[in-house]
Amino acid sequence: MSILPFRGHAAARPELRAFCGGAWPRVRELADGVDVAGCYLVADKQRKETKSLKPYLHLVLADRSGTIEAKVWDNAERLDTLFAADDVVGVRGRTSTYNGKLELTLSLVQPVEIGEDDLELFVPSSPRDRGVMGKELDLLVETVGDPALRLLLQRMTGRKTTVGKQYRLHPAAKRNHHAYLGGLLEHSLSVARAADALCAHYQRQGARVDRDLLVAGALLHDVGKVRELTANRTFSYTDEGHLLGHIVIGLQMVAREGEQIPGLAPDRLLHLLHLVASHQGRHEWASPKVPQTLEAVILHYADDLDSKMNPAMALLAGVQDGAWTAYDRNLERSLFQPPAFPANAQVEPVPAAEVVEVVLDMFRG
Repeated sequence: MSILPFRGHAAARPELRAFCGGAWPRVRELADGVDVAGCYLVADKQRKETKSLKPYLHLVLADRSGTIEAKVWDNAERLDTLFAADDVVGVRGRTSTYNGKLELTLSLVQPVEIGEDDLELFVPSSPRDRGVMGKELDLLVETVGDPALRLLLQRMTGRKTTVGKQYRLHPAAKRNHHAYLGGLLEHSLSVARAADALCAHYQRQGARVDRDLLVAGALLHDVGKVRELTANRTFSYTDEGHLLGHIVIGLQMVAREGEQIPGLAPDRLLHLLHLVASHQGRHEWASPKVPQTLEAVILHYADDLDSKMNPAMALLAGVQDGAWTAYDRNLERSLFQPPAFPANAQVEPVPAAEVVEVVLDMFRG
């Protein structure tokens, strides 16, 4: 099978749909023994040699639905210079099964250009609409009664600010939880809502919890991830992320912006910074401080719960009722999907005479 290399340079790359058209099969839709024409992200590229020392390319192609290994047997040296990992390429080839695993043998590889709006085709994205979540964020920020905290949130999460645009696009992690475009926004919103509900619950029990401070801390606790992680065609740690981590970066960002907010008292900013510093809860979890206020305690547990519920729900998504998931190393357990109870199930009322008789039996010994 002779491969047709792309003759040109990066500036001459055709636009995505000029090569692929309006639709092409997603990775998870590929089956054995079929011809494939589509566009995929090069998640990994390695130049290797056969036993006879002939060079070939081993690729991992990806889209938001999954990955598949691919091999280029011809013109490997030439093609190796035309595209790199993180590029999107148009390909033609045929699927086959090798050692029980589906793979692609490519007869054509051509680098293509994609627009920003096309990124979601190739990178995992939040199951929730980012536009809808953005509106929910704006509405939640407006509920913060403290004008200084509200202004700080607007500056750091607003749709027209540099940080706000990143905040609404970034993943919340490289892996494990909310590791997809829009994941930071989805996670932060979820934590803020859970913390808000817990705040109201404990306020009814007499706790003195500052709701505005808690919501602000929940929305900003992971803001440092916009600089810790990249949100490009693959998610990776920046040099700053490796050297400092998102908590230290977030403290710097919130402190710097907070000091510019008129009316934000230094002690109030200090308490907000404590929420950012302590949200992971333990020193061994890279938290420089443990939670030492009620707001910090609530935020830590809301954050921890959401970071576990997200992968747990994903793990159970494809599991039938009455079945178990595979063991998950991050959750350190398998999960069970209980049978669903009928939606119209009703509890039969117990006659009053029977209730009285049960109560009397309790005192009869």
